[in-house]
Amino acid sequence: MDKDETPVGLAPSAVSPKEKRRKLQIGRGAIMVICGVGVAAFVLYTFTVLYGIFTAAN
Repeated sequence: MDKDETPVGLAPSAVSPKEKRRKLQIGRGAIMVICGVGVAAFVLYTFTVLYGIFTAAN
C-alpha cells in the first residue's frame, strides 16, 4: 500500500498510514467476530432442531 493511498472501505482523512492499517485490522476483526457469532448461533439452532426431531421420534 502506498503512503498516500486510502484503502477500500475507509474514508479519506489526514490519518497516518500506520493508523489506517490499524483501523482496517480492527474492522476485519470485528467482521470475523460477527461472523463467528452467526455461525455459533446457526450451529446451536441446528443442534436444537435435530435434538427435538430425534427425541420426538422415541
